[in-house]
Amino acid sequence: MRVPTRRRLRAARLPDGAPGTGRHHRSPVAVVVAGLLAVAMVFTGCASNENEGGAASSARALRASGDGALTIYNSYKIAGLDPIGTGTNWLFDWGVAENLLQITETGEVAPWLAESVTRDGDTRWVATLRKGVTFQNGKPVDAVAVAAALTRQIAKSAAARVYLDAATTVTVAGEQVVITTPAPNAMVPAALAARDNSLQIYDVAAMDAAGGDSAKIVGAGAYSGPYAITAWTPDNLVLAPYEKHWEGPPPLRRITVRVVPDEQARLAGVRSGEADMAFYPSTAAKLELQGDKDMHVLSSELALQSLLVEMNLKAGIFTDTAVRKAFTAAIDYQGIAADVGNGQFAPATGLYPPTMSFAADSQVYDLNEAKRLLDAAGWVPGSDGIRGKDGRKLVVRFVTQAQGPETNDVAIAMKDQVARAGFELRIDNAEDSAAVKKDPTGWESSVALSGSLSGTADPIQPYLVRWTTGGSSNAQGVANPEIDAIGAQLRGEFDTTRRDALLERAQQILVREQAYVVAGTFKYFTVVTGPEWADYRVSSVRRHLTSRTGA
Repeated sequence: MRVPTRRRLRAARLPDGAPGTGRHHRSPVAVVVAGLLAVAMVFTGCASNENEGGAASSARALRASGDGALTIYNSYKIAGLDPIGTGTNWLFDWGVAENLLQITETGEVAPWLAESVTRDGDTRWVATLRKGVTFQNGKPVDAVAVAAALTRQIAKSAAARVYLDAATTVTVAGEQVVITTPAPNAMVPAALAARDNSLQIYDVAAMDAAGGDSAKIVGAGAYSGPYAITAWTPDNLVLAPYEKHWEGPPPLRRITVRVVPDEQARLAGVRSGEADMAFYPSTAAKLELQGDKDMHVLSSELALQSLLVEMNLKAGIFTDTAVRKAFTAAIDYQGIAADVGNGQFAPATGLYPPTMSFAADSQVYDLNEAKRLLDAAGWVPGSDGIRGKDGRKLVVRFVTQAQGPETNDVAIAMKDQVARAGFELRIDNAEDSAAVKKDPTGWESSVALSGSLSGTADPIQPYLVRWTTGGSSNAQGVANPEIDAIGAQLRGEFDTTRRDALLERAQQILVREQAYVVAGTFKYFTVVTGPEWADYRVSSVRRHLTSRTGA
């Protein structure tokens, strides 16, 4: 059967050729995607852009007289180039890789390499491919090539198997690709549009020939995007235009993405002209750069990414439910956005953006309740205001991400807030926060750029990896039978009303009843540019470079 795509906020639809859309993306996708409910209405109109008027006109003129090169200073490494490993999600961001489906800037799943995807019964999905598409090495992106890539990913990628069971089969039926799941699976559309390295489409022969050596993938033309890899290290990516891209020749002549860990060095690069863009600025950057006519702080239209605050359930003070509840009640969520956001944060009232159909207003700031809970648990205020019990101070070693300055901004705001209840927050701004959290005795809580929604605005994949027992991103040690049971039901639930009810119950457990996790805030994606890119449109879904960027 053919299922129509849900559509939202038609007035917000991007014009043809804008970042995140394609000039030829006219065919509707015949899918319903769990989790894509009113995304385009989430936190709009709050983020500020400076890409209007004279600055935009000047930017276009400067680019027209330039050499067509773009240099980006980023903070995250590009770990590898083979999608069965990790780190290739960045290849979507930089215009190298493509999927069968994509998420648009208005929050819809739409065609990409597929013209349509149709559900035929509960376990069969049929993809009709776009004609005339080739990999950068000239080979056709046909049904045989697509089926080979999906089959390799399902067999060898742990990320792919979060979405699709290992028993899922991919076959060729003429010019179509047929995906058959062993049980009903509502996650298939989100899987085919996933930003991570789950189900990217690529030339399998080129990948296999590299034998896991990313250096050998350089120059192989294994992907189909508008820009091809000409040089790579984990700290440096160089791209050239693929002139035969199906959307037409890309406008940029050379792209360099360089990893510069220090935020001030990234900003200095833009100020000096060595870089055109600096990604992942702190919220303080907007204030710091006020009045600098050659530096532009630009933000996305939507604030879709949550900064999740997670509690360590394996060891320490947060093994006590009452202490977790006190900590989450002591966080002033409105205050985080107002005090340190500088227009780059939207306040969180729950785990999910509030206009989504399954969102629950489960997070409440209540300092008196926080104090009452701690009193009842035997934590006594000391002379310095920090509580203690049995000779132990109420200390929270709080892990943030050095690559994401926004996480430190949230921590700074929280430090003063939770101190009013008697917690001492000790911030650990870690270069590798995941490594720190592998030791249960080394931390109590953390905040990270780890959303409750996936890159396709899907709530189910993050739910499964973060909160079910043994999930690949479940560092906190959540092990709750009801949460696991809900996760199993969500995977196969096509009915949105029943899906919403399951997610609402899950939020009651995760936030209200157990206080395992809360959303510290929601963030707009922000980029600092020089004058040549004052008109840059920042993507809400991290499609930083498309075939039309710079046109």
